[in-house]
Amino acid sequence: MDRYLGWWNGVAAGDFDGDGRMDIIASNWGRNTQFEHWRSQPLRLFYGDLDGRGSVATLLAYFDEGMQKVVPAQPYNSVCTALPWVREKMPTWTAYANASLEEIYGDKLKQAQELQAGWLETTLFLNRGDGFEARELPIEAQFAPAFAVCVGDLDGDGFEDVFLSQNFFGVPVGTSRHDAGRGLWLRGDGKGNFTAVPGQESGLLIYGEQRGAALSDYDGDGRLDLVVSQNAGPTKLYRNVGANPGLRVRLAGPPGNPQGVGALLRLADGAGRMGPAREIHAGSGYWSQDSAVQVMCAAFEPKQIQIRWPNGKVTKSDIPAGAREVTVDQDGGLRVTAALSGAPR
Repeated sequence: MDRYLGWWNGVAAGDFDGDGRMDIIASNWGRNTQFEHWRSQPLRLFYGDLDGRGSVATLLAYFDEGMQKVVPAQPYNSVCTALPWVREKMPTWTAYANASLEEIYGDKLKQAQELQAGWLETTLFLNRGDGFEARELPIEAQFAPAFAVCVGDLDGDGFEDVFLSQNFFGVPVGTSRHDAGRGLWLRGDGKGNFTAVPGQESGLLIYGEQRGAALSDYDGDGRLDLVVSQNAGPTKLYRNVGANPGLRVRLAGPPGNPQGVGALLRLADGAGRMGPAREIHAGSGYWSQDSAVQVMCAAFEPKQIQIRWPNGKVTKSDIPAGAREVTVDQDGGLRVTAALSGAPR
């Protein structure tokens, strides 16, 4: 993964191909910004004390194929406002436009630190056991910068889906704000592939600067609901009314970890067929935390739940027929806390 240097915003783990290994989805800036025109070589960010006053200045630069030089991305007037001495060295717009970063800053550039970014796509990294295979997410995920990454089975088909929060408005004067996203549900097929669900179908039409987001079955109906925060805008709560209801699972961990954070859960049919692995995490995506109560679904009738606890212990517990919510302790003891009417508890 060392070559995937990007401006990553958020990250979450999920088993998107059903092999029991945790894959990674990382949100990035996408392909619908001014940076897309400058990507023949990695983007460069230089930072350091460039005016000798003890403050840190940042310089964004890129490789210009026509000039065959690394040139500044910031406009002349903005740079001269922050670093007045640049105007003395480059007295005209033409001089600045024809100069490389090194010609403008000279030895001062040698005192700066450099970072590079050559990968801006929001990306799936499939865990192959001995490394990760990178796959760009569908083009709809690249229309705007993405931030929150929420992993869960949003339609109850037994395969893990993803929600991405999108958009960024804090751009410099003269740059169009990045507002082509409305919040995106990506439907997984259990094989590591995703399809973007249109907002007209998903009901997710969020036009502001979406940021932190989390999944939780807030009304207890066995369907994952979604909450999305916004920068300078109202927090949106979306009730899931269309998914197939799943099994609500609570863990009863030890005193130091009562919610079982770090545990890995999988449903099984008792005959060798298993659903995707689900991780209980404390913090994920972008400054957010999903509910510790999991909503588990499968493409088959689940008969058993297998849990790998944070200490490495593995338990297998049979699921009674009609169970809608269960609590499982670290010894594998299972207690039904909600069931279909008339079902055994």
